[in-house]
Amino acid sequence: MWKRVEEFEKEKWNEFVKKNGPQSGRFLQSWEWGEFQKAVGEKVERFVCDNGVASVIIRTTPGFGKYAYCPRGPIIEDDFFSVIKELSEIIDPIIFFRFELLTSFHRGEEVSTHKTNKTFHKTIDLQQSIDLQPSHTWITQLELSEEKLFESLHKKTRYNIGLAQRHGVEIRFNEIDFDSVWPIFIETGSRGEFRLHPKSYYQKMLKTINTDDCRTFLAVAMFEQKPIVVNLMLDFGGVRTYLHGASSHKYRSLMAPHFLHFELIKDAKQKGLSFYDWWGITPSDQPNHPWVGITRFKKSFPGREVVYTGTYDLVRKPFWYRVYCLARKLRRMSS
Repeated sequence: MWKRVEEFEKEKWNEFVKKNGPQSGRFLQSWEWGEFQKAVGEKVERFVCDNGVASVIIRTTPGFGKYAYCPRGPIIEDDFFSVIKELSEIIDPIIFFRFELLTSFHRGEEVSTHKTNKTFHKTIDLQQSIDLQPSHTWITQLELSEEKLFESLHKKTRYNIGLAQRHGVEIRFNEIDFDSVWPIFIETGSRGEFRLHPKSYYQKMLKTINTDDCRTFLAVAMFEQKPIVVNLMLDFGGVRTYLHGASSHKYRSLMAPHFLHFELIKDAKQKGLSFYDWWGITPSDQPNHPWVGITRFKKSFPGREVVYTGTYDLVRKPFWYRVYCLARKLRRMSS
């Protein structure tokens, strides 16, 4: 039986998420991520049951009503489908409950075994939805020695790391103020490489997600005492995740991003983390995807492609859900 909780033992919550959460994106169900979402204006509600936890974001769509979204969750210890309907029913009246299946597979594995429970589909109105979190990602395992990790890099990546070192690029973690790197975010966003959040979004992330259990930090490549590449990283549950990155186009020939990421990988290994999650790559069947270039860069590091099996909407109000989907489709066509 699910119940809404206002207060809970943060450590107990996080330990459950670490043990049972997905390899990629488990931080989205951490206690700290929920607090960060509150800090940027989201309404967050937390639910627990005997074998699960769920951090849920409640959003209002003007003119339609509310819907709930559970990123990379709910996290259930055993039978996922037996409790998902029950959870959707105790949330305040909503049009639909959006959730993400935690089953994943490595590229090349048989996919059919990871489809949703067919019996479950017959008992409720379940619609496949757009993915809000990366459905495909690249994950580097950190079990090899630093020497072996370096040897496993693409030949050109090894050359680029050496090039950055020879030009005097320096790497710093947690030693620089966000204000000094914000212009690089603005520049990168203006090139259309990602959707830029307001400055306060990143500042609140760095301030709110800053505990021994779950922390964000800045990693910067410096040249002649100036930041030229910046990554916003998150460590949680044995995984270091590359959340956001920005770089100066002027200094692109220095190949600083390769050097910065390899130093981050080495540091993660030294801290005892198990995986380095690159947080999103292009699906192999989408050659015209805007992430093709960044995917090529990420795959120049050793790793395996991990694919998650989908985002679904459990529909509570069918009429308003159809209206909502139509309005969203028209909005996209006009943008």
